[in-house]
Amino acid sequence: MKQLLYLLLFIFSGFAVKAQNPSFSPSSFTAEDEVTIYIDVTGTGMAGVTDAYLWIFSNPGLSGGADGVTNGSWTNSNEAAKLTPNGPNKFTYKFTGTTMFGQTPAQLKSFGFLLKKKDGSAQTADYKPYFFDPLIFVPSMTRVFPSKVDKDDVVSVNFDQAYAVVPNDQRMTPTTFTVTMYDDMGNTVGSAISWPLSKTNATIWSGSFIPDASFTPAAGRKLMKFKYKFNGTVLDVNGLPVTVSTADTEVTFTSML
Repeated sequence: MKQLLYLLLFIFSGFAVKAQNPSFSPSSFTAEDEVTIYIDVTGTGMAGVTDAYLWIFSNPGLSGGADGVTNGSWTNSNEAAKLTPNGPNKFTYKFTGTTMFGQTPAQLKSFGFLLKKKDGSAQTADYKPYFFDPLIFVPSMTRVFPSKVDKDDVVSVNFDQAYAVVPNDQRMTPTTFTVTMYDDMGNTVGSAISWPLSKTNATIWSGSFIPDASFTPAAGRKLMKFKYKFNGTVLDVNGLPVTVSTADTEVTFTSML
């Protein structure tokens, strides 16, 4: 009886160690967004390997597919395809679809990938397919890029005066943007921070920041969302500058890894 029990325990323990599905940050993304792959190779042919390389391809099972520009050859992966270790059997990799495949957003529907040793002597199974969100641009006075952001992304905020409807927004000369950060309990994180804007078009001003490089939540808390507004000046009836701001726009992070 004991031998049978030990055998059953051995069998079930073997089933308990299995490959994990990859996760992504942000959790959804277009072909023009930078995305980070998080992958645990426990239970795969790459378990225990310290140096892992990405082999990536677009539109698996569809026409118009392409290999990633970082792939190299199967027996000699390009160093640009090397993943970053993130703990035992865990790795991360960042890429942008249009850059990785040299294809337009309209051409990119999905992608797949695997992890391998540099010389191809070991690999995981294929992970596929993962779909790009359609790239839909709706003009508006305020917007962020990428359209879906996470706390460690470079977030660009944009003010397009061509779509302003409030008189002060239409007349304002923008100079800065202000961000107020909130944690997962709805509490403000530190003080609001302002950064300068750059004029990037006849009617557009832009600025950038990295949320988790600028705001540190309290112990046990995570960054959940932020509000941003644009600040500038208008001239009063006497021709003197008066400071004004747009209304706040709120953005919630798409992932909290």
